[in-house]
Amino acid sequence: MQLKRHLALSSKSKTSPKAALKTSVGAFSAIALSLLLSLSATTSTPVSAQDRLPEIGTAGAGVMSIERELIYGDLYMRQIRATAPLIHDPVLDEYLHDMGSRMVRVTDNVRFPYTFFWVNNDAINAFAFFGGHIGVHTGLIAAARTESELAAVVGHEIAHVSQRHIVRNMERMQANSATTMSAFLGSLLLAVINPTLGMAAMTTTTAGAQQVQINYTRQFEQEADRVGIDILARAGFDPNGAPDFFGRLAEQYRYATRLPEFLQTHPYTESRVADTRQRVALMPRVVKRDEQQFWLAKIRAETRHLRQKSEAELQRAMSSNVAEYATAARYGLAIWYLDNNQHQQAAATLAPLLQADPRNTFYLDVQTDILLGQERYDEALRLLEQAYMRQPNERTITLNFANAAVKARKFQLAIDLLRDFLQRNPQDIVSLDLLSTAYRLNGNISGMYEVQADLAALHGAFDQSINYLHSAHKQNAHDLDKRRLQARIDKLMEQKRQVDELRN
Repeated sequence: MQLKRHLALSSKSKTSPKAALKTSVGAFSAIALSLLLSLSATTSTPVSAQDRLPEIGTAGAGVMSIERELIYGDLYMRQIRATAPLIHDPVLDEYLHDMGSRMVRVTDNVRFPYTFFWVNNDAINAFAFFGGHIGVHTGLIAAARTESELAAVVGHEIAHVSQRHIVRNMERMQANSATTMSAFLGSLLLAVINPTLGMAAMTTTTAGAQQVQINYTRQFEQEADRVGIDILARAGFDPNGAPDFFGRLAEQYRYATRLPEFLQTHPYTESRVADTRQRVALMPRVVKRDEQQFWLAKIRAETRHLRQKSEAELQRAMSSNVAEYATAARYGLAIWYLDNNQHQQAAATLAPLLQADPRNTFYLDVQTDILLGQERYDEALRLLEQAYMRQPNERTITLNFANAAVKARKFQLAIDLLRDFLQRNPQDIVSLDLLSTAYRLNGNISGMYEVQADLAALHGAFDQSINYLHSAHKQNAHDLDKRRLQARIDKLMEQKRQVDELRN
């Protein structure tokens, strides 16, 4: 799906809660950095110290329970949706979800579901925060040379979450000074609401405990190194991806005055990289994986979202001796033609790929948009109906099918597809946006307002969400639906009250 056309998160959006996404990348980075625990790590400790991991069942429990961490994570995620340049791209979302889930399945101490999401930013960075939320910048996949390098960074962030590093750091600060702990938590919440003020407050209130934080963070980074590499290997990725990527970054920016964001929050010294290589050398060798999906995701991010690839560059890359890269370049060129409204060229470029691998969702997604751009709606519906029968409720196929149904004015088909999908994925932004559009075009204004209320709440706009529900209530003539909507309003008001308590 071409989100710039089909998703109201763009600058042309008519859905007001999402218009808030104009906030700068710099403001978002300030929030992320305030929550990251990977501060200034300048030395390494012996391997024996790295091996002493905490009893996670009790780690951090004195300062924050798992339940409270989930609440904080949910609140922060809502604010991120409202302020950060997130990518809601079904194909890339599914790729990142599959990679992350593969590693989570082999991770110990998993206490809650993990959520992975993309930030459209060319900085080389990834970050983790409360409740298993992990953000990955598109600049990271652009910088990675192999899938294992990308997975190494994601695994490192998974380790930060599984070891509860944010909460453990807060717990130790509390042991050092109750006043500092209280101020730190207040500043943390302020950073969720106002990044600039939050960072200033964080700096002021934690100044007296900086050395304590630095010492603890060295330990946390070393734990994340060890656990992350183990996760990488157990998930079937090449553990060399960790020292290869981190070592290359450290060498590349050794004398730079401005470091990439990842190195600012995850400093890698020569000794730390050497320790990582030593650990990896003791692990069994891993059979090389097929990385075609990685290259397709990488070229999609570079071409569509980062706008780093030109037509000429992609044409040259199609002649590469590396088959995976040449295939990805052809795919990227099809995207480039599509995004520039050259539908015939896009179709001709994609055709060999689709013929060779007709079930590949990367290709099906672009082919769908080509057909829709040419107003060949029935062909698009037939293509996607067959794919949906093979893989019902697969994200990319389902959302493309629903989008094609909306374009073909088969609104009830779209509504049925989306409502079924949302039963399993209630916070999927693209699905909700499409469902709102389908309701509006089908004349169900009450349903449209109700879905807009969901979207507003997911972006932290609780007052606006309540107003949408009031509008839905006025539009609805059925007593049962009115009672249901009033119950939703009451629940949302209670949720808003709880959020306000957390903020104050």
